[in-house]
Amino acid sequence: MKILSFIYFFITSLRNWLYDKGILKTYSVPGIEVICIGNITVGGTGKTPAVQFFAKKLEKMGRKVAIVSRGYKGKRKVEPLIVSDGKKILVSSRESGDEPYLHALNLKVPVIVGKDRYKACMFAKEHFDIDTIILDDGFQHRKLKRNRDIVLVDATNPFGWGALLPKGTLREDFQGGCKRASEFIITKSDLIEDRDLEKLKRFFKSKFVKPVSVAKHGVSSLCDLEGNPKPLFWLEGKRVLLFSGLANPLNFEKTVISLKPSYIERVDFLDHHNFKEKDLELIKNRAKNMDANFIITTEKDLVKLPKDLSVENLYVLKIEFTMLEDNSLQGMEE
Repeated sequence: MKILSFIYFFITSLRNWLYDKGILKTYSVPGIEVICIGNITVGGTGKTPAVQFFAKKLEKMGRKVAIVSRGYKGKRKVEPLIVSDGKKILVSSRESGDEPYLHALNLKVPVIVGKDRYKACMFAKEHFDIDTIILDDGFQHRKLKRNRDIVLVDATNPFGWGALLPKGTLREDFQGGCKRASEFIITKSDLIEDRDLEKLKRFFKSKFVKPVSVAKHGVSSLCDLEGNPKPLFWLEGKRVLLFSGLANPLNFEKTVISLKPSYIERVDFLDHHNFKEKDLELIKNRAKNMDANFIITTEKDLVKLPKDLSVENLYVLKIEFTMLEDNSLQGMEE
């Protein structure tokens, strides 16, 4: 693992150096402000609710917003692909990928996916009346010039175990990546002790001299499959089975623990997992064996479940991104 991490470090560092020196070209989108929401580590920082938070915030500031994403694991034949035109969803989650589809469900802005983010952004500019693009998870996509890079830091694992992939979870050299950031948001701050949060804030403020915000990912509602909200106290004292395809399912469990169930078990799948009937049979059998009162999943996983779903007592836990200390987008209102 150590050798593989060194090789990964060499490749990513060389690539960043080539961009820094202008040997590899970068391309801007004329007349459009591009704001990237990304991270240094792989998954688990809460990008999806953060992107939606900033889309709403920018709209309140009078901006005309579109979201551009790679559409990871989307099975599409067209590049770029319009997921939503801001009024209706035009494709399935299988085509778009889970996160862009979730943006389309929760927002009334155009959502476009494409492996080449520059081409996708140009496509968005040509087809929609916009002045701002939020780039979802594009911090390492150096080909596209951005006006602002907002880097999310998972409070529960801020330094990616201190190693690059595959030994740790860092996507690139920590110091070099953080120097490129315009600002930081420490996410999931409610899952660590206050003293540890203060240490993190001091570290990023003193080390990189960039604005630092603090956010939490709190429970907004418990819903049935039709989206009808149910009382959160339903989970108190009950036996709960969790299933998800997340980079960090432990944080999902910690969130559910805050609702005081009597017992929890988890079924974990790989990040961005596309669920099949055999997966649902496994989940149902596990729930039966543990005598679960409720089966809980996430919004991100719900959009990847088969349409003809038949699972008793299945509910979706919706998470809300909330800023506790908001120093983001400084200067944009001027």
